[in-house]
Amino acid sequence: MQFKKSIAGWMIVGMMLWSIPFFAQEQELADLENPDTLEVLTPKGGPVLALTDAQLKERLSYLNGCLELRTNPVVKSYVKTYVLVKTDKTRKMLGRRLTYFPLFEAKLKEYGLPADLKYLSVVESALEPKAVSRVGATGLWQFMPATGSDYGLRTNSAVEDRSNPVKSTDAAARYLRDLYKQFNDWSLALAAYNSGPNRVNSAIKRSGSRNFWVLQRFLPEETRNYVPAFIAASYICNYYHEHGLDATLPAMDEQLTAHLKVYEGISFRDISDATGVPYSAIKNLNPGFRRDYIPPSKDGHFVVIPERVLPAFIRYMNSIGSHTYTLEGDYNSSGYGGDGNYYESTVKVQQAESLDYLGQRLGVTGDHLKEWNNLKSNYVYPGQVLRIWRPVYIHKHDKLKIQSPGSRTNAAAPGAVKPGGNGQPQGSSAITASQQPIIIRREEAAAPTYQYHTVKRNESLEDIARQYATNVDNLRRLNNLSAIKFGMRIKVRAN
Repeated sequence: MQFKKSIAGWMIVGMMLWSIPFFAQEQELADLENPDTLEVLTPKGGPVLALTDAQLKERLSYLNGCLELRTNPVVKSYVKTYVLVKTDKTRKMLGRRLTYFPLFEAKLKEYGLPADLKYLSVVESALEPKAVSRVGATGLWQFMPATGSDYGLRTNSAVEDRSNPVKSTDAAARYLRDLYKQFNDWSLALAAYNSGPNRVNSAIKRSGSRNFWVLQRFLPEETRNYVPAFIAASYICNYYHEHGLDATLPAMDEQLTAHLKVYEGISFRDISDATGVPYSAIKNLNPGFRRDYIPPSKDGHFVVIPERVLPAFIRYMNSIGSHTYTLEGDYNSSGYGGDGNYYESTVKVQQAESLDYLGQRLGVTGDHLKEWNNLKSNYVYPGQVLRIWRPVYIHKHDKLKIQSPGSRTNAAAPGAVKPGGNGQPQGSSAITASQQPIIIRREEAAAPTYQYHTVKRNESLEDIARQYATNVDNLRRLNNLSAIKFGMRIKVRAN
């Protein structure tokens, strides 16, 4: 009976805490009694796992963080919430890190910032790019309108840059860099990110200290718990396996992505037609555009697409506008044996090292390697065999169906199911891929059907293009016309 009461009490506390680590720190937290042991249930109702203070402290000590990863009751309460109270949301967040952490790490490196600042977005939005708080903070990094505007994030009827993964991450990196320059301490910089520099400066003045753990009592309660929330986010993203959690993985097209700055107006449908990527995937990857349309801009907009179709997308963009786009790097596929979009290669580990360092050399992230191989540790050791998924690059979209011998149409997509056992596939002892021949079948293309529009009085092509989230050049090509007139019935897009 006492155990049930304890669990019920923790669940109530967890419900109180959840809105802060996952959505913009809006609620206040009460100080909690510090238990010697935090009982954590596995999500599926399995055996009880005990997380002691000593275990939590030891695990945090292995993380190379930009600030002191202390433990306190609030940190442990957040861990409890991630594991037990909001299990499904945690699983989705853990999956989305494969989409966003590569971008975060690249941007943080570009500005010379610590890589573990990526966990701040977990605190702010649970890696949900369209998250909006009750006070109007928006996006992965929960920018308020004024701060977003200060860092070049536009908000209008067509775009919401605070939800654009690339633009908002660049702005967040610059903002964090500026805060660190002001405070020269990452704990204080994170506190200022939450409540503003003025409140942190006031707390420094009132406390006579620049140590966050000393001055925190002079900060608003939500800011006082912000650094513990960051510590808990760092913990759960590295030790979720210790609590029986697994990630809900997105499709491979949302795990391995690239981005391109485009200047011409183009719709999501145009991108889908040019690359063969489903419309829904283009929409998921580009939440910063409100009308499923990228408006023309002299400053450009960042468009996110699956990495495998970047060559085809660049080829298409060069065919429709005056701006010249270039493809840099090696985009030649070196092997097959997957589902036609991705193929599997293997690598045999030669020396003990962290997944992050190994991932950098292999062109992926440590998080990818961890998920693809169902690993619990952040380190690998000599003799381990790891599998890696590589894109089959598309240079021009065509109605081709690519199948490896023996593949089944109902086979699970790469990344959708984790390997069994210890997650170490048998096979090659070097970075190689199956070189089996592939079967290419040209599908019979059905006669295209179109969506039509009847031109209204005083209506221009520009008006119609905006209405249907396309552009004028596409309308002209589709209808082989240079001008329109009242009553004309024109094609606007293929269905």
